[in-house]
Amino acid sequence: MRISGLIFLLGLLFVNLAHADEGADLGTIVVEASRSNDTIGEMNKDVSIITSEDIANSPAKSLPELLNTVPGIEARINSNIKDQQVDMGGFGEVSSSNVLVLIDGRRLNKPDIGAPDLSLIDVSSIDHIEIIQGAATVLYGDNAVGGVINIVTKKGRLNTRPSVTLSSEIGSYKTNKQAMDLSGGLPQLGYQLDYAHEQSNNYRTQDNYWANDYNSHLDYNPTDIFGIDFTQGYHLDRFRLPGALSIAQINTGGRTGVNSGIISYGTTSDSHFDVTPHMKFDAGTSHVDLSLFTSARKSVTNAVYPPSDNFPESLNYELESYEFQPKIILSTPLTDRLGNKLTSGYDYIYYTEKRRVNTPGSSEDVVFATEASHGVYMLDELTLDERWLLNAGARGAWAGYVFNQTQQTAVKFDRSTTTEGYDGGLGYKYNPNSKVFVNYTRSYRLPKLDEFFQNPFPVGVGVDFGASINPALTDQVGNQYQLGIKDNSFKDVNLGFTVTEVQYRNEIYDDPNLGNTNYSGRTRHYSEEGDISVDLFNKRIEPFANVTFQQTSFIGGAFSGHQIPDVPDQLAHAGILFRPLEGLTTTISTDYVGRRFGIGDDTNAFPKVKTYDIVDWSVKYDYKNIEMWFNLNNLFNKHYFVYGSSFGLVFSSAPEVYYPAPGRNVEAGVKVKF
Repeated sequence: MRISGLIFLLGLLFVNLAHADEGADLGTIVVEASRSNDTIGEMNKDVSIITSEDIANSPAKSLPELLNTVPGIEARINSNIKDQQVDMGGFGEVSSSNVLVLIDGRRLNKPDIGAPDLSLIDVSSIDHIEIIQGAATVLYGDNAVGGVINIVTKKGRLNTRPSVTLSSEIGSYKTNKQAMDLSGGLPQLGYQLDYAHEQSNNYRTQDNYWANDYNSHLDYNPTDIFGIDFTQGYHLDRFRLPGALSIAQINTGGRTGVNSGIISYGTTSDSHFDVTPHMKFDAGTSHVDLSLFTSARKSVTNAVYPPSDNFPESLNYELESYEFQPKIILSTPLTDRLGNKLTSGYDYIYYTEKRRVNTPGSSEDVVFATEASHGVYMLDELTLDERWLLNAGARGAWAGYVFNQTQQTAVKFDRSTTTEGYDGGLGYKYNPNSKVFVNYTRSYRLPKLDEFFQNPFPVGVGVDFGASINPALTDQVGNQYQLGIKDNSFKDVNLGFTVTEVQYRNEIYDDPNLGNTNYSGRTRHYSEEGDISVDLFNKRIEPFANVTFQQTSFIGGAFSGHQIPDVPDQLAHAGILFRPLEGLTTTISTDYVGRRFGIGDDTNAFPKVKTYDIVDWSVKYDYKNIEMWFNLNNLFNKHYFVYGSSFGLVFSSAPEVYYPAPGRNVEAGVKVKF
């Protein structure tokens, strides 16, 4: 731990223990991601909530922009929303396999190494976002290594009059968006219907995006004991991706140029249907909460690439997933001072994947693959005097894989694995709105389908991997230690500081010569995160800031002593919100991303991708049922790159490539509620 960080943590604890009787209740929002109906104050973990008020006040108009306001998260859009990545815990290129993304508890993660598609949820449909920083293996198993992001959508409320909200937005690059939602509730039925359409040419040439989103949510509660929730959604998009550029290409064609060798275009359709019956009742002195989450999802992507560099000319990708998750929560007061909550459940997730790849001059390549995973977990939480918090839990997991390539090469194999995770924590609420906590987690990450087996594919710099099988690939295992404090001892000041240390064995990392494989040594991921927000003059002025320091490195093995690529050493977000007049809100904010080695540079042989900091300004005016807003992004027209890759340098001395970010741009919109 940095000395400054330790001094800050101990000083914060000492000062605020002296105010142990001040403050209000620590969080009234039930954290659905806890799977135990816990509030933030009942969890011995670093938990953040982006509330509905935060979303309403934020100038962010995409999910990655919202996530970037949280300490410890780097969410980037490389060209448009179809090409994005979210990193928590410092995993760089393989972060998509180490961060679990949920929508209302349904997994967005895929059985392959592809990133969860954040374009599948429109910001206008989001009520709030829950973030668990660090491993949550007992609760969720695979993927929940660096953290968990649960996106909670809007729901209708019982016994409320119907309301309709219409909104329209325009912006630079011929961006426009229209949205509508209908919400309300009867005595036993709440309903929410959302529709959004958007399209944009985006910053770069051949960077178009077009999408339609439909979502509905019904909550039926015929009695105080029994209820059932229905959620349905459909997403359709069309996109173009212009590819990364070398400095020479940028100098020749400009920052908005296209890499003609790797430009691609395609379309995605994604639909899902979720049903969750639930019951709540008392049994003696215990309260019982039963639920059965079930989900079915189908996603189809068709993409076309130019036939240069041996790229496949077309790709058809079909994914189906099914989830079955019964759960019981048993809350029992053991004594007048001691309460106990036991959560136990079973998770079954089944994926089927079909790929068809057509390459010029070759026969069609056809692959069928399945993954079936089972997990059984138990988490016990004790509360003493409503101050001391103790939790312990365990999960056992089993997964089976089948891979069947029928063309061009006939290859079939199956594989199964078993593993387990553990969790334990201790917390102390030194006032109702503040706590200090420590936790330990043994985490795991299971291999992905296309990490076991690899089709020939291009890396975009004139070099292709050959087909390979890696059945010896094994589970990644980590030991995480986390110490943190959440403080609101002073009514209008919110403070937080968390230190996380993790060492992984067999980390599945991105080897530029071998693809994704187990690292022969160990890896270390260390971070310090601090945040502060202040309400001044009855919330007329609200300054806020957070900063993250990260150190990630290889220990032993071929790259011992080197930093893990694509992990910034620092992240920061800060700003100030003003409410000078009733209904008028203006915010100025800045984002800073530190230096990192480019993707593929495991030997740290090449220059780091440069730091960048950008400033955004927004203004919003509310009058009765009308809201108008205007955003000026990248106020000083900063030229920077969100992404750098050294793969070409590693393989064939091809130039390092980058994704140029947008310059100064504007957005404006209006929203009317009836």
